[in-house]
Amino acid sequence: MIEQDTRFIIDNNLINKGWILDINDPLKNVFFENDILRIINDKKLKKLQKRPDYVLINENRIPIAVIEAKAGGKDLEKAIEQAKEYAKTLNAPLIFAMNGAYCLTRHLYADKPLYINENEVNELIGVKEANKFIEDNTNSIYTIPKNVILSRQELINIFRDLNDSLRSEGLRAGIERLSEFANILFLKLYTENKAENLWNNIKKVDDEILIRTVEQTLKHIEKNYGASVFTDIQIKKSDTLRQIVNKLDNLTLSTIDTDIKGDAFEYFLQQAAANNNDLGEYFTPRHIVKTVINMVKPRFKETIYDPFCGTGGFLTECFNYIKENTIINTDEEKNILKEETIFGNELTNNSRLAKMNMILHGDGHSGIKQQDSLENPIDNKYDIVVTNMPFSQKTEFSHLYYNGLANNKADSVCVLHCFKSIKKGGRIAIIVPEGFLFNKQYEKVRQFLLNNSKLQVIISLPQGVFLPYTGVKTDILFFTDCKFKKTENKIWYFYVKNDGFSLNNQREKIKENDLKKVDYLDFKKNTDDNILDIGFISINYEDIKKNNYNLVLARYIKNEYYSKYHMIKLKELVDLLRGPFGSSIKKSICVSRGYKVYEQGNIINNNFKIGKYYIDEQKFNELKKFEIKKDDVLITCAGTLGKISIVPNNIERGIINSVLMRLRIKDKNIILPKYLKLIFESDVIQYEMINKSLGTSIKNMRPGNELKELLIPVPNIETQQKIIKDSLEKQIMINNKKKEIEEIQKSLINNINSIWCIKK
Repeated sequence: MIEQDTRFIIDNNLINKGWILDINDPLKNVFFENDILRIINDKKLKKLQKRPDYVLINENRIPIAVIEAKAGGKDLEKAIEQAKEYAKTLNAPLIFAMNGAYCLTRHLYADKPLYINENEVNELIGVKEANKFIEDNTNSIYTIPKNVILSRQELINIFRDLNDSLRSEGLRAGIERLSEFANILFLKLYTENKAENLWNNIKKVDDEILIRTVEQTLKHIEKNYGASVFTDIQIKKSDTLRQIVNKLDNLTLSTIDTDIKGDAFEYFLQQAAANNNDLGEYFTPRHIVKTVINMVKPRFKETIYDPFCGTGGFLTECFNYIKENTIINTDEEKNILKEETIFGNELTNNSRLAKMNMILHGDGHSGIKQQDSLENPIDNKYDIVVTNMPFSQKTEFSHLYYNGLANNKADSVCVLHCFKSIKKGGRIAIIVPEGFLFNKQYEKVRQFLLNNSKLQVIISLPQGVFLPYTGVKTDILFFTDCKFKKTENKIWYFYVKNDGFSLNNQREKIKENDLKKVDYLDFKKNTDDNILDIGFISINYEDIKKNNYNLVLARYIKNEYYSKYHMIKLKELVDLLRGPFGSSIKKSICVSRGYKVYEQGNIINNNFKIGKYYIDEQKFNELKKFEIKKDDVLITCAGTLGKISIVPNNIERGIINSVLMRLRIKDKNIILPKYLKLIFESDVIQYEMINKSLGTSIKNMRPGNELKELLIPVPNIETQQKIIKDSLEKQIMINNKKKEIEEIQKSLINNINSIWCIKK
């Protein structure tokens, strides 16, 4: 995306948010770099060789904001600093930098990002919001009452409190209780500031007819939309329903603004999913969704499809994206957006949640169906497919797709369904489990996709982005020119280390966020230099073909680390062997002491005496090649990666299991075991091992070529001995310091304890 494309997006955004760009309008409040001097007689500004791309003014003709436009992928932190200089010159408090749909903000005086209703602003704002920032002279404002925000947060507590009541109705935890609660929540949101008489009528009726009244009210709303939206009320006790109505009645969840209602509903869905693992598969984190939508760049009059739409997150985001970035004026155009743009399928009752979600965002619900997408293949129908596919499902419909190419593998069938449904020349962005990139069982499908579309980029998401629902490692695949061109020359790859949130169950907001480098890059228009500058790596397509269409980056990147010592490939220094897989050991475990099975715990604790698993002599003889001996270097290679120990003397005779890898040195006159252990504990090799590991939910390191090709710095033996001695001395110093600290801590506790006189 070039800068001119960004300006086009900014212009449409500003118009949709109430700003006036028309040069003939006397109320014009947006000025560009070439006409700003018409209204601002500033000597400093006149002398500047470059001026701000946009200046926004208030009704008194005073500058209040500057906007800096950059090409897609350009560093917005630098753009913000540039915009700050313009803002200082103009004394304009609000600062925006955009490189497409991605936006950073700052408040000039607070030097902090802008916040509206406690959410960080990542888009341009309207005239009212801008004036509110100026009026309050702060970087954080509220455009809806604080009690609305507090009410939203209280929603989750209410849902949690009502769980016992919903359980007593025989409703299963998760989807059933969520759907039942969502019916009434939708009713509350729908009627706020719009049809309050409906809600008031429900509050007033006697308990005997409460359930029937709610059902009739929902059917009345359904009739307005001409579609089945709500699940039948499952609650049988009027007391339970009255509890929900009364608790929701005390809350103010929205204003008259439709988007605010949609935001409140999505907030509830997100928080409910975060507290119920069985709901997590239906809710993709919204910042990940936005990245996907920014990649495909949906345009007005394009049709968009999510075959596994869950609660509708991808579809609501597409709807909002088009509405924000397009000038839509006529009723005919509005109808196209509302009824002819958004389509989705969902197997479960969550399809109804998706419909509610769309209605509260402004519509688009009519294209959503409850059905099994895989059972219902679609041919050449949509311009764009965006989805987070279900992982590792079972399916009987492989035969419906390209002569059974998927070979009954559900992950492959999901991807092929997306491909089959796309029009010639269309675009697909799909989140897949990382196993799809490298497992041999998906090789033919990967080959088919690359031969029939252009795989523009692979975005490797960090393990943990879907916590607390699942720890599965995932990637975003972005295809263009589907059914029209094939992949040639190269594929771009980007490794996301941080997505703006901590990679644990808490998922707390952090500063580091690599996704902003991905947002709105146009891989057709960007030059290679531009993409390389922001951290993308290209994989040669011919190399991919030679490697069974494996799409994992580690297979192709070359070592880029150096040493002052001679470098030797690991495979020339040691023999690598991983312990036996499968149930061959488990079935042979015996209670009596035979030959020991060494496990991960032995290495993590550096203790070869712990452990209770043994195999008999017959099994040991079968697996004798996995036996360990003195000075073997052992590494953990599954789950917890990279923990290292050296096998000591006088251990019980035994073998390693599949979570350990044995490195047996070929010649101790070239490299010493203790030196090799130190090398493998270094940050460089630890990073390389993690980077070259595979796996979706559990990381796995295999003794394949990637590991064998590692370059190890090998000084002469005298230097190795010196390095070992120096490391040992420093470790002794650390241990001594630990003892000193422990003594000081004991002394401190004794001093505090001495305050008390304890009666014996």
